[in-house]
Amino acid sequence: MNSIGLSNSLAKIGLFGSTSGDNCDITVAPRCLETITIHIGDVIDAIAFTYRDNTNLVHTAGPWDGSGGGIRQLGPLEFVTEIHGTYGPYTYGPHGRVEGITNLTFVTNRGSYGPYGVWKLDTENKFSIPVQNNGSIVGFFAHTGKYYVNGIGVYVKPF
Repeated sequence: MNSIGLSNSLAKIGLFGSTSGDNCDITVAPRCLETITIHIGDVIDAIAFTYRDNTNLVHTAGPWDGSGGGIRQLGPLEFVTEIHGTYGPYTYGPHGRVEGITNLTFVTNRGSYGPYGVWKLDTENKFSIPVQNNGSIVGFFAHTGKYYVNGIGVYVKPF
């Protein structure tokens, strides 16, 4: 059990990327994801999302770090079945050499959104979190620097 009281029907997967920076997590267990907001520049600057808990209350998390970007509202009966992306070290303007999430794509039961982020690395680390059997990604957790997302993980609810 972790800080939000995970049960057998909810799994926490990850962290992909760096563990440096601030730990960002939710405090109420998610049941379903409603919106995802990605703030992007050359890399993933921030993530925010809304979700419903087991009592159907809506919660907002983030934005965890930078600004800009846009919102992706999930349609009725739409759910996230996979995220994939890349992470690694890169030079980020006046902030010097950092490590973070450089690219993210969201796959739902209705389509694919992304890739978000345009940074190309010489040596990228790729990750993919597919959810099988009508399960879905229902929330996120992250590590963030001052201007970007260093690492990301997901909460998964099986069908």
